[in-house]
Amino acid sequence: MNLLQDDQSVAPETLLVGAHARLMALEDCVPMLVSPDSRRPLFLEDGCLTDGERSYALREGLPLLFPERLRAFFTDRLAVPFEHSRAQFLQYFLLATIKQSGDVNAPASSLPFHRHLARARDFLQTCRGTLLDVGCDDPALSAALLSPEVSYVGLDPFCARAEPFRVIGVGEFLPFADASFDNVLFNTSLDHIMDWHLAVDEAVRVLRPGGRLVILSYVWTERADLLNDTVHFHHFRDYEVLGKIGEVGLKVEEELRYVCPKDDTHRHELFVRAVRP
Repeated sequence: MNLLQDDQSVAPETLLVGAHARLMALEDCVPMLVSPDSRRPLFLEDGCLTDGERSYALREGLPLLFPERLRAFFTDRLAVPFEHSRAQFLQYFLLATIKQSGDVNAPASSLPFHRHLARARDFLQTCRGTLLDVGCDDPALSAALLSPEVSYVGLDPFCARAEPFRVIGVGEFLPFADASFDNVLFNTSLDHIMDWHLAVDEAVRVLRPGGRLVILSYVWTERADLLNDTVHFHHFRDYEVLGKIGEVGLKVEEELRYVCPKDDTHRHELFVRAVRP
């Protein structure tokens, strides 16, 4: 397999002062928002979002759009207590809570992270229109990877800083209407979602015809066991990511493979852009 090798890198502070995508605000997103429980459109009423039956709070201006069974477990992040480990639905998100408590995979000050940022910025420059970033972490930094011709909103279940704006929710229950976005991005976040198949299905649902799914992820060629991994749910193989894209009826437009930014030989980076017919 031929892997691209480059030495370019860019620090977050450099990206943040450059031209970047427009960060959407709550008023921009409301016409696209739906209940994660009923899928009915949401509207603002008395300082919260409602579908006419269920209400969803705003926390410092950020919409908390978890399924109803999860809302009680969000404080400054989603954290399901262990005593709910026997309840099937809550057990699932308890496991996500545990994984999220692991060490950061690549600190923001590290050279591997800076290498990934430079590669991601280059790959994402063709994006245009609206973009949903699933697992966004810091929306300001993620938006700095994108062209000013992009209108950006991030979604994350764990990151509750009031600024900049994002939607608080989970990738398995995207609180957006069908065919809402021109692009959906998973930037090294898909392997943190246990039911990644459902997350991709949801991403395709909210994509407009002609819209693009973009996945930036590590893939493994050997030593793919998870026994010593405290952060990820998956160590993808190349065929798993590409096979899922084909399964949901998308057509790959571009795929690039880079040498691992940490210089590991048992895995590399896979960047894929696929279009919804």
